[in-house]
Amino acid sequence: MMRQMILILAAAIFLLAPAAEAADGDTVTAAAPGAAFLQGEELRFSLDAGAAENGRWILRNWQDEIIREENFSGTGFTLPALPNGYYKLEVAGIPGSRSFAVVPDPEKREKNPDLFFAVDSAQSWLAAPQKENPFRPADAFAIVSEVARRAGIQMVRERLRWSDVEPEPGKFDWKQYRLNADLLSERGIRISGVYHDAPSWTRSNTPRLPSDLMANYRFARKLAREFRGKMTVWEFWNEPDIGFAPEGAWDYAAALKSAYLGFKAGDPELTVAPGGYARTPLLNYNHVVLLNGAGDYADIFNMHTYAVIRDFPAVLQDIRNHLKRHNLTHLPIWFTENGSNMEGAAREESGIKGVRKHSPAQELLVAEYIAKMMITMQFLGVERDFFFVLPPYNERAGKKDWGMLRHDFTVKPGYAVLATLIDRLGNAEPEGEIRLGDGIKGFLYRRRDGRKILVYWSISELDTKEERPNLDTQNLLSRKFALPGSGGKLAGVDHFGTPFEADGAQMTATRFPAFIDCPPSLRPDIPFISQKTERSEPEKLDRSIVFRTELSDDFKLWVGKDGTDIRNDTVRFKLQAWNFSGREKQGRISVSGGGSRGIPDAVTLPPFGKSEFEVFFKPALNETFKGELRVEGIFGGSATSPLVIPLRNLKAGMEACREVEMPQLVDPVNWRKNSSGEQTAAYDEDENALCFTTEYPAGVDRWTYPEYTLQLPQESLAGARIIAFEAKSSEPKGIRQMLLMLVLKNRKTLQLKVNVPGTEWEECRIQLPPDIDGGEIVKIRLGINSRRDRISYRIRNVRFFYAR
Repeated sequence: MMRQMILILAAAIFLLAPAAEAADGDTVTAAAPGAAFLQGEELRFSLDAGAAENGRWILRNWQDEIIREENFSGTGFTLPALPNGYYKLEVAGIPGSRSFAVVPDPEKREKNPDLFFAVDSAQSWLAAPQKENPFRPADAFAIVSEVARRAGIQMVRERLRWSDVEPEPGKFDWKQYRLNADLLSERGIRISGVYHDAPSWTRSNTPRLPSDLMANYRFARKLAREFRGKMTVWEFWNEPDIGFAPEGAWDYAAALKSAYLGFKAGDPELTVAPGGYARTPLLNYNHVVLLNGAGDYADIFNMHTYAVIRDFPAVLQDIRNHLKRHNLTHLPIWFTENGSNMEGAAREESGIKGVRKHSPAQELLVAEYIAKMMITMQFLGVERDFFFVLPPYNERAGKKDWGMLRHDFTVKPGYAVLATLIDRLGNAEPEGEIRLGDGIKGFLYRRRDGRKILVYWSISELDTKEERPNLDTQNLLSRKFALPGSGGKLAGVDHFGTPFEADGAQMTATRFPAFIDCPPSLRPDIPFISQKTERSEPEKLDRSIVFRTELSDDFKLWVGKDGTDIRNDTVRFKLQAWNFSGREKQGRISVSGGGSRGIPDAVTLPPFGKSEFEVFFKPALNETFKGELRVEGIFGGSATSPLVIPLRNLKAGMEACREVEMPQLVDPVNWRKNSSGEQTAAYDEDENALCFTTEYPAGVDRWTYPEYTLQLPQESLAGARIIAFEAKSSEPKGIRQMLLMLVLKNRKTLQLKVNVPGTEWEECRIQLPPDIDGGEIVKIRLGINSRRDRISYRIRNVRFFYAR
């Protein structure tokens, strides 16, 4: 391994990140992968052929202050040794600057297998060859892997597309996925792998999830064996609560169970997680997944968030309430994607057609965010956090720039911040918060050797505000404070790891976090309290038996994928009982929530096989026309994991209600503009409809949610059960989602999903949650999130249905 590392370093001379990548990125290069030097390495640079052989170099710090300059002769030069930090290098006569980082050597400190700080590398996809990117180096996979090692990263998140590697049953081609697993493993970096996109041969009646659960089991087992010791964590699917899994929550739960069993069969030591959920607050979808017993098939709880830091406490409280509701508070909480939108759309041209890049000011905003985000999450009790993302990646028509690396795969400032976090706090435990004065945050850590370290910063818009355009970091927000019980000189480092000394009685905090070594006597004002709990004794459960349904046309999936409408008094479905064990299982299967027929009194399940039954079910619905289909079993004296599908008969519910037409809701005068673009409303006389049209400027998050204020008391929704209307859109594929938002008197907003309307009129029916008092609703918003710069949709025939 060491010889291989030396060869890689000797061969790897990479471009430094210029201020203008396209124009200036091919003149000065650095003898370090990704322009990330390890402390103690020779800081060697060279000029391309044709550049001046004599000149003068100028070195600046991250604040653009000149710290050194010298003449040189020849086609290259070596800088004097530098402390850790982030720097900009200029060569007289050559436009632009070349930035680089000097980071601590990770081999000189003890590793922590439970390291909190991690990163989503997604390198098998994002570092793959890209015809449109002329700046991508040929060996980008190796660069990403080595840059991760140099930062001290010990776990990354990777992607794998099932349809890529097993296009035909039993025929495997691991492509770049094995290469990247090897590159990372050789560097001592463990991987949290996620797979999705089932091949077509595994899907008989599902759009994305595998319907063949045995194929899913075998593939997960194969992955566990093939990547044993390299991918030490596996996630099943990605963001199943949104479009990655359009099937019902019970279908996802069944597929997760089969994957979990396959992973454990291949490697019992594996940590297995559900796919990272995308929506916060958590949707009812998540609740239904756990009603289906999925919590017994997971070792961690897995989330994604791009929320602003201000909202992190509410996000974590929502997650903990969810876990408590299902007796799963013992599960560690991981965020396997956590990224920033605070810097907004990229402001500069990248030199790649249709792709923009961060400005220097935006790069510094993200650098500020990384440290604040990770420390805040750690103090909220999260056990591991993966920043999104390491390689360059653009989305939203190329206007949103992600990545700690630029398009030439050299490091941005945020990379040096992450390396500093790992170096200073990777082997430390949170002790609590220190009150340092108004506008200042302070977090105390204890290292394994007993030494203490304080992280502090001045509160900025990133801590307290929502996303907003054109933020920058020019105002450092300097604030003075005295460290309690401390006088004299203290040693510290800034957010890029550059050392400094400070007088404990006269400290200065800026918006960028700093790290100071503290006296051991320092105590927190607000002690850190671990959120870990022990699991209560689980019931005796046979996890090897998994139920799955294939629903007939008698069922219609709710838009939230958390239940179904039923269209007949008696409904028909196929029930599959899968046995993921090597021995025959005998027992009984029961269906509750109504009357059923089609399942024998005694059931025999073959080893590694299934039994299938056609079931006729007559639901027993309550007074609000809701119910539940529940399937359970007892085999060999042990209970099985359940299958649960929430039901309702919306048509019967509407027929039992009092209908009130609301023609005033199609009058454009009554709707307040509420959009990130230029929104107009007009009445279409030909169709008796209200038409909303929005044009969005470049680089914004495209949303339109016009607002109607209810005229109370005559339009009160007290006692309302259903809101119905007809809708259609100019371009259904251009709509990412449609939502009905209910704004309550306490200003809380409830979001209800609506099926995206097509180009023909469609009836939309939304049932109000039973735990919401309709009398508390004061406003409604009905709108969309768009994929297009111009979009329109229409509504008509709005009615409210009230309990009689």
